[in-house]
Amino acid sequence: MKIVLFGATGNIGGEILSQAIAHKYIEHIYCITRKPLDRKYFDKKSKGKVTELVNDNFLEYPDTITRYLVEEGVDGCVWALGSKLSPDPKKRDEEEKVRISYPVAAAEAFAKKLATQLSPQLMPKKKFPFRFVFISASGAEQDQFRTLWVYSDWRKMKGAAEKAIFEVADGSEMIQGHKCFEAIALRPGQVIARQHGPNGEYTGTLLYEATITSIAVDRLAKSALKTVLMGTGDEKKRILENKECLGDDWAAINTLH
Repeated sequence: MKIVLFGATGNIGGEILSQAIAHKYIEHIYCITRKPLDRKYFDKKSKGKVTELVNDNFLEYPDTITRYLVEEGVDGCVWALGSKLSPDPKKRDEEEKVRISYPVAAAEAFAKKLATQLSPQLMPKKKFPFRFVFISASGAEQDQFRTLWVYSDWRKMKGAAEKAIFEVADGSEMIQGHKCFEAIALRPGQVIARQHGPNGEYTGTLLYEATITSIAVDRLAKSALKTVLMGTGDEKKRILENKECLGDDWAAINTLH
């Protein structure tokens, strides 16, 4: 599978990129960025699997970019672009643009210009449908009129993005009885760093994940890649909550305690 990745210069996106490079079923990663990637992603360890596409405007995707992705055979996307919420109300419009308008614009462009080219007749060896995985947040609220007492702005922005992206999927073109564009939202809790002990164990991380709605960044990256490759296993299931993002390995480990 070949995927597009947004947010590769950030903490979560960087981990996803590193795991995608090592993943045997990910053939290539096309990182759409506004600033150049760290050169470490182009050394021998990257195996030539990374292509950087600089796009100054995340509200528009010119044909030169989408046509190139079609020709390359890209059939999935992971959206991991994000930033911390500023307490400054003057930055609200910019933050809504980054958290809502940007991912929705990408979803719309890919649904119209990429997903429609993945017909089994046109590209029999590619995955179908085109899958768009959006890294949302635990507690995301799609109802913009609901009163929330904690992290209201953050949760509603994530919820608004989810709702709009799902509407893009619902309105996508039908090919052989199925929508050509599929959208899935992951709702991780607090994303924490890798925490290896002296023998490589994850004791501190496991304890934190077991008591607080949270997930280690490497576990979230693994879940994102699994989802873009395989979906949820149920066409009607569009949201994976933090517990589901933790994965089977985490669940198996914690049954021992």
